[in-house]
Amino acid sequence: MLVGYIHSICKLHVYQVQKSDLRGLMQRFILLILALAGFASVSIAQEVPTPTSTSTTPTPEAKGQSYPKYEIFGGYLSAAEPQYNVFHFGSNITAESGFGSKAGIEASVIRNFKRYLGIKLDFSSQMHHENGTAIVAPPCGTPPCPTTAQPFDLAPKLFNFLAGPEFKARNHTRYTPFAHALFGIAHTTATFKTSGSALNLSPTTTETGFGMAFGGGVDVQIDHRISLRTAVDYNPKLVGRGDAGERARIDDLRITTGILFHF
Repeated sequence: MLVGYIHSICKLHVYQVQKSDLRGLMQRFILLILALAGFASVSIAQEVPTPTSTSTTPTPEAKGQSYPKYEIFGGYLSAAEPQYNVFHFGSNITAESGFGSKAGIEASVIRNFKRYLGIKLDFSSQMHHENGTAIVAPPCGTPPCPTTAQPFDLAPKLFNFLAGPEFKARNHTRYTPFAHALFGIAHTTATFKTSGSALNLSPTTTETGFGMAFGGGVDVQIDHRISLRTAVDYNPKLVGRGDAGERARIDDLRITTGILFHF
């Protein structure tokens, strides 16, 4: 829930009562890891040698290729921030919010040069929408001036353009752990809208800065072309602002799950 106070027709500050739900994200991550661990233990316990396949489709090993040269990933991203960000829409309008999202996406392309090493190009997008009520006090001849309430909307968006090494612990099972260290550019936009009898505004602010992501996960092979990938990483980036407008670091904890295609 957001509540805003406009102290004059030219001064607006919006503060967020409820911050991003980092605890909820951690709970979902723990449940996901427990589910994957249980699935893995059952699958390994039931794994038995199988006869040689009579399929005419050549496997990567049959073609002399012990690992895929290219991999493409696409999936769902959920992110949370332990701290808030102050959006500055010009000199007189600020709003406290963040880039935590339950409706993000991530896509990446990996070029594997070795069995255990590849280079990843990674793109991610996080966005959400918040709304609330602003209490507006237009200027008047004799203070205190009468106030009126009108709705407002805040729409922050965050984009990461990152690249770096991805390390894989390939083995003879269906489960391949991996880790990555990514570096690049983060870009944000945020639009604030309010419309009513006292005030009509629609300013936008943008930031661009250095971004990183450190983490890893596990790929669960479905067949020789498709795996289910689940990952978690720490995503710091220099695109935030403090109360006084100073540049600040924004830290995300991101969870991603989706499909990895091998070529």
